[in-house]
Amino acid sequence: MDDHFLLFLVLFPLISVGGIALLWIGLSSIRKTRLRAEQERAMASGTVVDVVKHLSLGRGKPLISWHPVVEFMVEGRTQRHESRIGYRSEQLTVGERVDILYDADDPSHYHMEKLSEWETTGDRVTVVVGIIWIVVAGVIAFFVSQ
Repeated sequence: MDDHFLLFLVLFPLISVGGIALLWIGLSSIRKTRLRAEQERAMASGTVVDVVKHLSLGRGKPLISWHPVVEFMVEGRTQRHESRIGYRSEQLTVGERVDILYDADDPSHYHMEKLSEWETTGDRVTVVVGIIWIVVAGVIAFFVSQ
């Protein structure tokens, strides 16, 4: 086997690991979003009644996420649930009306249409960045191995 080809076979996987990870994360998130959308098909209109601040640690730094609490009606009964999904900034304000999709079997599983588009865009950007990373890794590995 040619030494340049062997060098390419070693370099490409090493350089492309980050891109593969981003691609996997993005595709996994898109899949989870689709599965959630299949379960959460019932629609309702609700009101943001609170926004709860959650603090966690990420890479040793504090991360703040905001979880909106939404109140909505299901079969004549008032439901009030905190979103399981947190956001990095307050994207919703108390008193704001929102359209939600929820799981008819468990209304605590819901998502807001307004924010689901933002999530999907982020997932797609992650996939595109992963693909670009892999292509650039291939080009770099090819030229270095020459």
